[in-house]
Amino acid sequence: MRSRELVCIIDPIHPAGMERIAAGHDVIGPAGWREDPRLPDATVIVIRTSPLGADIFGAMPQLKAIVKHGAGVDNIAIPEATARGVMVANTPGGNNSTAVAEGAVSMMLALLRRSREMDALVREKRWDERWGIRLGDLTGAKVGLIGFGRIARVVARICGAGFGAEVAACDPMVPDAVIRAAGVEPMDLAGVLGRDVVSIHTPLTDGTRDLIDTVELGMMQSHAILVNCSRGGIVNELALADALRSGQIAGAGIDVFEAEPPPATHPLFGMSNCLLSPHVAGVTEAGMKDMALNVASVIETVSRGEVPETLLNPEALS
Repeated sequence: MRSRELVCIIDPIHPAGMERIAAGHDVIGPAGWREDPRLPDATVIVIRTSPLGADIFGAMPQLKAIVKHGAGVDNIAIPEATARGVMVANTPGGNNSTAVAEGAVSMMLALLRRSREMDALVREKRWDERWGIRLGDLTGAKVGLIGFGRIARVVARICGAGFGAEVAACDPMVPDAVIRAAGVEPMDLAGVLGRDVVSIHTPLTDGTRDLIDTVELGMMQSHAILVNCSRGGIVNELALADALRSGQIAGAGIDVFEAEPPPATHPLFGMSNCLLSPHVAGVTEAGMKDMALNVASVIETVSRGEVPETLLNPEALS
C-alpha cells in the first residue's frame, strides 16, 4: 500500500529529483518552507547541509522520515529524531562519491602545480619568474588517505591507477585485508601523515573532531599538502593556519569549514598557500542529479511502508 507523502524540502536539490518527488507526492519548499501552513502535516523532510534539530522537526507530529541528500549526517539531530520514532536515511555512493573524489584529486593537482600562483604570473606580467619554479608531481607521489570509505576508494583508484601514486590508508573501521585488496597499503595515522599528500575522507563524529590538530600537523613533512573534502571540524583550522604560516606544511586545500560560510576574519583567508572552495567538491551535474534521484527513491520506499536500505537509526522503528 503506497501513501502520498507531504515532503518538506529544506535545501534545493536537482530539478530531476524535484520532478520525481512532485509526481507522486505533495511538496513544501524549498522556498518559503518555514511559512507554509501545511508544515505541521509534513511526513518527510529532505535536507542537505542546513542544521536540522528538534526545533524544526519537533513541530511535525506526522513526520515519518528525514532523508539526507548525501552521506554525512552531522547536521541532523539523530538522537532526537530517534526518540520521536523518525527514521533518518542518507544517500551515499553513486556519482556523488566519484564527484567528491575528483574534487579532492583536483585540489591535489592545483596545489602541487600551484595553479593559482601560475595564473598570477601571467596576469601580473611576471612571466620570466617561471625559470625559477619547480612544480610538484602527483605521479609517483606517496598519497595517504585518512578514512577508506566509498569516496576514499575512488580517490585511491584515481591516484593509483591514473597517476601511479603509492597509496596508503588509515581506517580503524576497515580490515587491513580489505584495504590491501584495493591495492592500498594499510597504515596507522602517523604513517599516513608522513606521506607527500594527505587527503581526509572520514565522517565528522565526536571521535574525529579536531583529529588533525597541532600534533598531527607536526607529523607531516614540510613539502606535504593536506586536502579536506570531507567535513569541517575534522581539521583544527587555527592549527592549520599556524602550520601553513610557519612552513610546517607546504599547502592545503579546504572545501569544508567548521562554520559554513566561514567568517570574513577566518585565519585561512590570509594564507596564500591555502586553496579554498565553498563545500562544492561533489557539486557536479551528474552527482547532484544522481543524489536527488536517490532521495526520491528513498521517499518512495517510505511511502510503501518499507524500511530504507540506508536507514541510520533502526532503533527508531521500535
